[in-house]
Amino acid sequence: MKEFLKEQFGLHASGIFKAGGYDAFRIGGTTGFIIPVPQLDEQELFELYYMSQYLQEKREPYVAAFWPSLQGTLSAEKDGKRYAVLKCPDTIQPRSLTEGRELAQFHQRARSYSYQADKMKRIGQWKDLWERRIDQLEAFWRGKVQAHPLDHFEKLFIESFPYYLGMAENGIQYLVDTELDDEPAASDSATICHNRFHSELWTNELPVKLPTDWVFDHASRDVAEYLRHEFLHFPDRLKKRGGSFLADYDRTVPLSSFGWRLIYSRLLFPIHYFECIEDYYLSSEQQKPVYEKKLYSILERSEEYEQFLASYSNMLSMRTRRIQLPLLHWIGR
Repeated sequence: MKEFLKEQFGLHASGIFKAGGYDAFRIGGTTGFIIPVPQLDEQELFELYYMSQYLQEKREPYVAAFWPSLQGTLSAEKDGKRYAVLKCPDTIQPRSLTEGRELAQFHQRARSYSYQADKMKRIGQWKDLWERRIDQLEAFWRGKVQAHPLDHFEKLFIESFPYYLGMAENGIQYLVDTELDDEPAASDSATICHNRFHSELWTNELPVKLPTDWVFDHASRDVAEYLRHEFLHFPDRLKKRGGSFLADYDRTVPLSSFGWRLIYSRLLFPIHYFECIEDYYLSSEQQKPVYEKKLYSILERSEEYEQFLASYSNMLSMRTRRIQLPLLHWIGR
């Protein structure tokens, strides 16, 4: 990695250490992060570069900047893999805001971003993206059904897919109904979001906001993914703090009924199940047991997830409880 930094970026790092799961290094008063970007092309990276520049101008704390390569690109290749290098100052103040408040302020600052984000844009595209994902996995599932598999993971996949397909279709229908029945407010305009926002993304151990995590979407994406991650990994904490996270966000930047309904539609769509199946088939043999265990846990807690969806309206603050959220009759029965 030291050679890579020197040859591709002209950076002379004395050593490499781990920070937040990434290779990192220090030069002067700056910390650099070497981020794998296999899923991002140069145009996408340039869109993220402009977003990071914009947020730094807006004085958004903890935003990392790109370190361009000697060739003027935002990524470089090593051993057939592409990496971007991001930097931030060493001296960073510890966080003082709650996650809900900080996320709301981040979205509010980024909402005025008006530059091109064609490739990183996801707002208004959920329905098409979800339908494509369903079609691909359903075709794959049909192939597996015909093959009569013996392996344990595939049996679990074959048996569970119809249930999650039904849930995904409910998520899409709820999204469509929301777009037909409700009017977006000013707070529903696009902003900079995260591909998958969660509680470990912003910590005092690694107080850095990495542009490689971002997409351009509706703020409800981050709120929903935070709640989903807490349910999957910290269910007790979700019960204690889920309501206060939503209340802190809503007090800082009030969400409209349209926004609250988008959160619910996103939680209904079982992206965690889809990703687990996809990741299993894309992983190496050594990693497969990890995804098998993960799938088993998802299936074991399916009823609990329904209860979580049923309790969503109870997590809203008193102010937002006046908003009428249509809930699905079969959830949590």
